[in-house]
Amino acid sequence: MRRIAPSLLSMALLAICVALPAAGATNNASATHYRWRDTAGVVHFSDTIPASALAGGYDIVNNDGRVVRHIARELTPTERQAAAATAAREAAARRAIQQRSLEDTQMLSAYPSDKDLEQSQQAQLQQIRTDIATLQTNLRSQEDSLTDLLAHAADLEHAGKPIPPTVNKRIAEQRATVNGERNALAQRRTDLANSQAKFTAQLQRYRALRAKYQNGDPQQQ
Repeated sequence: MRRIAPSLLSMALLAICVALPAAGATNNASATHYRWRDTAGVVHFSDTIPASALAGGYDIVNNDGRVVRHIARELTPTERQAAAATAAREAAARRAIQQRSLEDTQMLSAYPSDKDLEQSQQAQLQQIRTDIATLQTNLRSQEDSLTDLLAHAADLEHAGKPIPPTVNKRIAEQRATVNGERNALAQRRTDLANSQAKFTAQLQRYRALRAKYQNGDPQQQ
């Protein structure tokens, strides 16, 4: 045992000596280096990166000089604002595409044929026309009421009598009611025109999608 112990100690020390250079080589190989250009265009290579290099961007490289990662330059406030606006537009466009795809799927599922879609559209248009007719009737009635109030006020003036505040108040309120009815009628007429244009485009798209689906278009299956 006394002869073996020194031999084992020597072997352990030798193993440690061999391992240390290897570990050092490994650490050296994984060291981080930086490469950048200054404002004059001169390329620099260092183990540290100065703050001035952040404005122009820099590369992280290994011992062989190969780029491990590129760090882009810092953006100016104007550039950051423009990049954010671009990202917002792109996100909105993606959402619009997703929404359109969802609406297409729902439309194809809800209406087995274009006739079914047309019937639904016509029912909606008829409802708007009914609303318009009702508003027209109401408007005529409100206009008649306003005419009567104005005539009453005119009669008082011709008779040389003052118009009571209550009459003026009713006239103002009636004018507001008439204007509200006119605005509502104009809005429903706009709704009718917009719906007709929308339904025409919707029917055309439905037929195009249905044709693709029936022809086995993989994007519609």
